[in-house]
Amino acid sequence: MKYLCLTSSLMVFFLWGCSNPASDDSTVDTEVYNQLQTQLIEAQAGDVIEIPEGHFHFDRPLSLDGIAHVTIKGAGMDKSVLSFKDQKAGAEGLRITADSVTVSDLTILDTKGDAIKLQDCKGITLRNIKTSWSGGAKASNGGYGLYPVSSTDVLVEGCEASFASDAGIYVGQCTNVIVRNCYAHENVAGIEIENCTHAEVYNNRAEGNTGGVLVFDLPDLPAGNGRDCKVYNNKILENNHKNFAPEGNIVGIVPPGTGVILLAAKEVEIYDNEIIGHKTMGIAIASYQITENAWESTTYDPFTHSVSIRNNKLERKKALPDVSRDFGKLINLLFPGKPQDIIYDGILNDTLSGANPMKICIAQPGEDLRFANVDAANEFKNVDKNVEPYACPE
Repeated sequence: MKYLCLTSSLMVFFLWGCSNPASDDSTVDTEVYNQLQTQLIEAQAGDVIEIPEGHFHFDRPLSLDGIAHVTIKGAGMDKSVLSFKDQKAGAEGLRITADSVTVSDLTILDTKGDAIKLQDCKGITLRNIKTSWSGGAKASNGGYGLYPVSSTDVLVEGCEASFASDAGIYVGQCTNVIVRNCYAHENVAGIEIENCTHAEVYNNRAEGNTGGVLVFDLPDLPAGNGRDCKVYNNKILENNHKNFAPEGNIVGIVPPGTGVILLAAKEVEIYDNEIIGHKTMGIAIASYQITENAWESTTYDPFTHSVSIRNNKLERKKALPDVSRDFGKLINLLFPGKPQDIIYDGILNDTLSGANPMKICIAQPGEDLRFANVDAANEFKNVDKNVEPYACPE
């Protein structure tokens, strides 16, 4: 029998599995769910809700709404496991709309939608959390593992995410973001920063995804024209996984074999990373026009500009570039059978002038760098492999 007890002096709630802490996935732990959700509803500021070691099977989402300064803490990654296999109601595993919340030390599996979604929050910490889908890479998997959106002061650290059909670790429309010491593998996108302002992504490992790290800025969202993202000291390795995104998702454009994509990104620094083993391209610099999608916003800036790429270790995979996506087909068309290190679409804002109006700065060591401005605005007529016009200023 599972029960909850309250230690009032510490304001800590314990969710116990006394006789059978590891329940069968075919059995829904209704009593445990009801007790835990009740504690989330009745929580007060300062409470710590502890989920002990065990495998618990729920068929509907948990939620914490409007109660600030609450901590949800498991016994450890792979020790406190919440499974949502055969979820019948809702989409997320855990949904939070509250400020100053910490979630840590647990695993969430097999949600119908996103594993953990946090929306309209100020002050979020996600620490030592694993999210995954046990059936492997499928378009029917939830879109996101960790999904903070429309929030401020976001910290994601020590987390692991796999098999998301969009992005394992996604932070969107947020301000003041840190993603560090995480492991994202076998997702479509490993780590994605979208429409964010002031973000740092460092000391992570993005491996075996379709694309390793994405910095996107998309139109027609409540918060747009993000800027100031630093991506550094990451291991971005062998991201050659088949793209299994559902039809219509923007990440569906990402070709297998991609290290980093900057799409309509502004004020981005990519430095001191290991970007190794990609069969299509190491880094892509692209404006939103390359997608050929329309937008309605009159204030949206579709251009990628003010980019610094320096001192990364770039090593190509000895393999044919992908041809399952248009970007990969383009690489093969322009550079038959040759993966590229840095691809720039060359699309310019006509209102700007100068030799390098978009302020693209590239300082990469070695003489074997494969760089190309593919002149996408002119149907690829004047492909230029000379990187010197983009030399970083002294």
